[in-house]
Amino acid sequence: MKNQPSFARWLAIAILIAPLALSWAPIDPSSIYALIGARELAYSRGLLASFRELSVTLGATLVVAMSLSVALAYFSVLSLKFGRAVKSAFSMVESIPSILVALFFYAPVSGYLARHGSEASALASLAVFIGAATITALPEAVRGIAIPLTDLYYRKYSVSFRSYGFTKGRILAILTGSRAIRGSIARVAATVLMKTLVLDCSFGFVIQLGFGSYGTPAHLSPGALIAANRDALFEGGNPALFWLPSIALVAITGAFMLAIRGGRAKEIA
Repeated sequence: MKNQPSFARWLAIAILIAPLALSWAPIDPSSIYALIGARELAYSRGLLASFRELSVTLGATLVVAMSLSVALAYFSVLSLKFGRAVKSAFSMVESIPSILVALFFYAPVSGYLARHGSEASALASLAVFIGAATITALPEAVRGIAIPLTDLYYRKYSVSFRSYGFTKGRILAILTGSRAIRGSIARVAATVLMKTLVLDCSFGFVIQLGFGSYGTPAHLSPGALIAANRDALFEGGNPALFWLPSIALVAITGAFMLAIRGGRAKEIA
């Protein structure tokens, strides 16, 4: 009975995150016609492609950001001097809105993206965005791991471990694998996914507005698709073109919110 709430939560997460999984399924784009009420083959292909790229962006950012977060949190607690330096650097990053960070990352490579083919441009654009998303997610992610790790080390286990001759580095390595820190890492991972989702769609929306209704930005995103079809809400348009990706994004956001709540509950337990 104790595991029922956890099972129900993970089942709900699996259902809500289905749009990302379905984008990789061998779906005939023409089958989406029934959902949107019009024969929009280009739109159907773009819809699937945008959620595929979103899933790649989320997965890659999660791997990079969490690897750096755990390492930086560990060394921040291990060395107070290093921790103060990291804190100062992050305070500067957090003073800049995340979407501006993404734009700053794209500015130096905009010429490269314009001069190269679509495949090379798409890969470069993806790499640049992953870097920008990681930078914006790191401050909160590192704090989310370093604070409970510091609490465990200084308030609970430092004296007892040291009495057995353990070094500070080894104690922190053991505590990093503890249940409490695993709960923190799970919550931080879900938060990274949420922040990346918001940044991806916001950035795609803004870039698409710059291209106009019929432009195609290098950064493929559901947010860009929504912006490109915003006129579908007006008279004579097909609202499904706007609401289909919007509802899918709401579902994915709900999945990440449930994951954050689950990670917080695990951390407390």
